[in-house]
Amino acid sequence: MIAAFGAFAQEYARGLGDIEAIVCEPAALPHAYLEAVRRRERGEAFYGMVLLDDPQWAFTYRFASGVIAAVADYDLQQAALDQLAAGTANIDGRPASSHWEPSPDFRITASDFYGLSDAMLVRSFTEYARLAAIFARPLRPVERVLVEPALPRVERRLPERPGVVVWAPRRPAVEATLLAFGLREFIGDVLCVTAGGPPAPTLAHATFVAPNDPRVEPALATAACVVCAEAGDPGDAVAFARQGYGVVAPRSAGAHEFAGDVVTWDGSASTLQHCVAIALARPASVRAPGATLPRAPVRPSAPVSPGELPLVSIICPTYNRPDDLRAMLRAMAAQTYPNVEVVVVNDAGSPVADVVAAFPFARLIEQPTNTGAMRATETGLAHARGAFIGLTADDDVLYPDHVERLVSALLRSGAMVGHGSGLSRLVKRQTDGSWKTLGLSAITFAGTTTPSEALVAVPICYNQVIVRRIVFVEAGWFRNDIALCDQEMLLRLAQRYAFVYVDHVTSEFRDHTAGRGKLYDHVAEQRVVYDELHPVPDRPVIQERRARTIEAVAERMPGQPAFAPVIRIGDESA
Repeated sequence: MIAAFGAFAQEYARGLGDIEAIVCEPAALPHAYLEAVRRRERGEAFYGMVLLDDPQWAFTYRFASGVIAAVADYDLQQAALDQLAAGTANIDGRPASSHWEPSPDFRITASDFYGLSDAMLVRSFTEYARLAAIFARPLRPVERVLVEPALPRVERRLPERPGVVVWAPRRPAVEATLLAFGLREFIGDVLCVTAGGPPAPTLAHATFVAPNDPRVEPALATAACVVCAEAGDPGDAVAFARQGYGVVAPRSAGAHEFAGDVVTWDGSASTLQHCVAIALARPASVRAPGATLPRAPVRPSAPVSPGELPLVSIICPTYNRPDDLRAMLRAMAAQTYPNVEVVVVNDAGSPVADVVAAFPFARLIEQPTNTGAMRATETGLAHARGAFIGLTADDDVLYPDHVERLVSALLRSGAMVGHGSGLSRLVKRQTDGSWKTLGLSAITFAGTTTPSEALVAVPICYNQVIVRRIVFVEAGWFRNDIALCDQEMLLRLAQRYAFVYVDHVTSEFRDHTAGRGKLYDHVAEQRVVYDELHPVPDRPVIQERRARTIEAVAERMPGQPAFAPVIRIGDESA
């Protein structure tokens, strides 16, 4: 099903049909993000879509009336509007182009949202190129989709004089100023269809009406050209092209991908009338239909038959958290990969035999004394029977597709180490024993690494990884004498093996507000890894990057999470 957030997103989503998707407007992105997390937890495949206006055009439309009001002479007004569209006009003391960049918070949140999705929807490949330049991480597999609005159906007739309709039904009249001004010297009728409100006072040559005004249909009946305002959505332009109008559309809308005869406009006031002159003589036609989408994004299938699927052992140490262990095992029961065992190592904690017994795929190993999580994990490895080994904490979550995606990638590629992306959930224990979520981030543990990058930092959490068993024989186990043992291990593996990366969020790491990471000296531990275990005296660039990393770690506020959440929920003091 489609979940849509925002009034326009809900209207747009109705045209997408019955598909698994989350569609949102930028202002509603936090709500879409939380819905994406819920679907990842359930293992559901879905498309992600943010209906983002082209920032350059949105800014130009918004400020055009102010630019005109600041200049009295018509020719100077035109020059000023051209500068605004080009980004060279001075707005609030700085070039207009500096206002176009989305905020860093939006870039990160939108990147995270797309990272949680299985594939992204775009309205055109032109839009995809724009988004790829904006967002902070590689984008998802992409599908192009076209949603055409329902337009007035009129009986066309030959005009007695030239007429142009400016089509901006979702914008207030003042945001059509640029388009109307660009047609100020047009000798003919100009009708601007907008969402209402007063137009700029200098546009008396044009008539402004609402979409339901009775004057719209007669104007469309005789107009040879429609100028479409939307700079991110090709739907209006393609719908008018389908009716045989000459169409002018912003270049960034991507309408030319579907209707090659559409005249693309660069946004400058001085060129709009030239575009209209061409469109008056050149009726457009639709040449490429919109894509027919599968109901949900298609996942890669396993490269071997079910009878050949190797056993995967997931090792989980536990200590005095039976409720958390039960929740973790429920998540493992939902795995789509059919040949999994979970080796639970009770590190001399409270009894959990009844918890483990409820899950036939799980086995319990009892430690007589408490040895710590890493030694307990090593005990689990000794009892694991699988050809592939994965790790998780008793309060972490492996999403339903985790094992299937990673093992498929390992088998397909022949690699020794495979990992996905991870969601970091900042949590705080409540008095009733439950966890309260304070924040979420899918950017902390996103992306893979190279041998050189791993010498500085590894953006991978231990529970994101599945390896072939031989890896631990060849490369050794986790060190028990350092707090950063998981990062040190991954650093070692990166020097020896190629990593195969499944670019999907397949696991969840719980970052506790009072967890182990708050109890040790991170700077000192990082120096042990850098200076004692993995020194690089012959690589000054790596040494400099390490020094900057140490400085950044030292600047963290005590008691604060190591990685700031992208989405905050509630208050830590609550």
